[in-house]
Amino acid sequence: MGNIRNFLNQINVRDLIKIFNIQIALAIFLVFLIFRKLFSQIILKIVFKLAKNEGKVKESKVYKILNNFWIFVGLYLACRMFKLNPQTLAHVNTIFQIICILFTTNIINSFIAKDSKWFRKYINHSKNDAVNNFMCKVIKTIVWIISGFIIIKEIGYDLTDLVALLGIGGVVISLAAQDTVKSLLSGIVILTDKPFDIGDFIEIGNYKGTVIDMTFRSIRIKSNDNAIITIPNSTITSEYVVNWNKLKSRRLEFVLNLSMETTSEKIKNVVEKIKLILKNNPNVLPDTVQVSLDQISSYSSDIKIFLYINEKDYIKFLTAKEKIYCNILELVERENIDLAYPTQTVYVKNTETENHEERQKENL
Repeated sequence: MGNIRNFLNQINVRDLIKIFNIQIALAIFLVFLIFRKLFSQIILKIVFKLAKNEGKVKESKVYKILNNFWIFVGLYLACRMFKLNPQTLAHVNTIFQIICILFTTNIINSFIAKDSKWFRKYINHSKNDAVNNFMCKVIKTIVWIISGFIIIKEIGYDLTDLVALLGIGGVVISLAAQDTVKSLLSGIVILTDKPFDIGDFIEIGNYKGTVIDMTFRSIRIKSNDNAIITIPNSTITSEYVVNWNKLKSRRLEFVLNLSMETTSEKIKNVVEKIKLILKNNPNVLPDTVQVSLDQISSYSSDIKIFLYINEKDYIKFLTAKEKIYCNILELVERENIDLAYPTQTVYVKNTETENHEERQKENL
């Protein structure tokens, strides 16, 4: 009994309080760590019920964000169990406020997505994916800027001086990055004017390819040889843009060169039969067919053929064009008509015969 009394006398009450506070702090942290998913589910179910949303809680992006948030809440409450000096406590409060701002910003941005029901209901009024992506990026950027200002204010900096500094810095940056600013403004024009969408096959100046991405500054296209080409938006607004996907039909024009031995009667017959073949072709717009003897050159009679094919897809257009060429070649073969090719007559001078004749004249 004497040993127990001596041990109890040696124990300081303050030490017991510290141990008790540590145990409570650890218990609080473990509660939030273990039950964080339950807390998230309860809150989201209440919110979904009020918003009349039938979505699944665990599939929500906010659910994952809240799961991480409860860990920091547990750490903060655990720290508050200790007797901290005012300066340290102020730092802890500031850090927790910044964490709350960051998590709130992430939650807000989780609703700003083109596939979000909230975005489609209140903001999304366009069927253009590029415009929707652009709007999402702009809104998210604005939200992060506002959050940044709030965090700076929480740290203790004066926003008046910061705004003035940003104004001067903005002028300097705009002068130093005129091309970038021009591309950004051009990007807004492109997304508003909608000359093309993602997936369209376009031609810009000397570049051709399929649009795979559109950003504030540039677009990326994939060429026929699978090369990825990045084109600044300022270049696009200053160049002509051909959107081949907007075509309802494609033009086909070529010349059939018949040999000079082809009689006029055969030429008339071939012209009429070519018209008949083309007008009966399901891929050809019959009202656009034009076949006529265009000119007579030094080695051929040229028949010009002009038409439109009702295929906007380039691969299908090539297939239809090949079929037209084969049908016309089969007709030429059936009519026993030879195709012409550039010819040139060469005269060879026989110098030995001329020398022999000159010697005979001299002998006479």
